[in-house]
This record gives sequence, structure tokens and C-alpha cells, in this order.
Amino acid sequence: MKKENIINLVKDYVLITLGVILVAFGIQYFYAPNEIAGGGLSGLALVISNYIPNLSVGTIIFIGNLILFVIAFILVGGDFGVKTIYASFALSFVMDFMEKVCKSYALTENMFLAVICGTLIIASGLALAFALNASTGGTDILAKILNKYSKFNIGISLLCVDLFVVVCGGLTFGLDKGIYSLIAVVINGLLVDKVIAIIDKKKKENANATKQVA
Repeated sequence: MKKENIINLVKDYVLITLGVILVAFGIQYFYAPNEIAGGGLSGLALVISNYIPNLSVGTIIFIGNLILFVIAFILVGGDFGVKTIYASFALSFVMDFMEKVCKSYALTENMFLAVICGTLIIASGLALAFALNASTGGTDILAKILNKYSKFNIGISLLCVDLFVVVCGGLTFGLDKGIYSLIAVVINGLLVDKVIAIIDKKKKENANATKQVA
């Protein structure tokens, strides 16, 4: 492998790690303490953890991801599969670290602020991962598959997959929180596409600048 390729690969994993930290922070400091099941495996994990409190959210995400990894390798490809395995393991680790070591808590108990701030942070993290052909695992894998084999963009694919989780969250935590979760999912789907577009534009600009220098 060429030195340039190694540097680019390291950059990819550094940015994926940053995306993972953003997702974990949004969940642990905005969503989880306010019982907002904002879609994805993380939202489903919040619901399951409510019924099985001995299992942490991070542990449930880890178990769920194991089931979906094989699907990612078969239907999406090896590069996506490897990066997704890294990102999902990292997400479980960072979430457990924030929960058990940092003793994560609600930065705000205002549901509207929790939805807006949490979704902004999480959507940015997810977009970073998707832009680098990775995902944080879970239902994001299903969204990537839907995106690949349909005309849906990644944001709409996320929205379709996450609606099921929102319904489960509403039944578990109540209609009010279910509505907030629905708002979070819709905003997340729209934001992910916007952030990915910004990242892709920046990457193209950097590539063009590099060609001009060369």
C-alpha cells in the first residue's frame, strides 16, 4: 500500500472516530436521559434497556450489530463492512465509557432543546461516517442497503427505517416523547443529507485544488 493511501486511510478512520464520538455524545447527553428514542439501533436499545435494565444501551447495540455485520459484508461490500465494524464497536465502547465512567447526564431537560441539540450533533456524526463509506452499525446498515438498492437518498432511507423505532419508543415512553422522537427522526434524515452534501463538496474542492497544484 502506498504511503499516500495509508495517510488517507488513517484520515478516514480519524474522521469516523470523530463521527462516532459525536453520535455517542448526542445519545448519552441529550437522547438517553430524556428517553428520546430517536431512531436507529441506539433508539431501539433505549426501548429494550427500559424493559431489561441490567443491559446497558451500549451492550444492546453491540449484540444487535453482531447480527447485522454479515448483512453489511454480503450486500454492501467489504470496505463498508470493515469500517462499520470499527465504528459500531467504537460507538458501543464510547457510549459505555460516557455512561459508566463519565456518568452521563441530561445537559438539558427541555425536550425541545434536547431534540434539536441532540439531533444536530448525532446527524453530523452519522453524516461523517456515511460520507466515508461507513456507518455506526445497527439500522444504519439497513438504511445503507436501502439507499444502495433503491432511488432513496441516505437521509430518506434512514427515515424509513427509523419510523419503526419511533413507534416502539412512543409505546414505551408515552405519546409525548414519541412525538419528540418523530421530530428527531425527521430532522435527522434531512440534516444527514445536508451535511453529506457539504462534506462531498469540500472533498471535491480539495481534490481539484490538489490536481491544480500537481
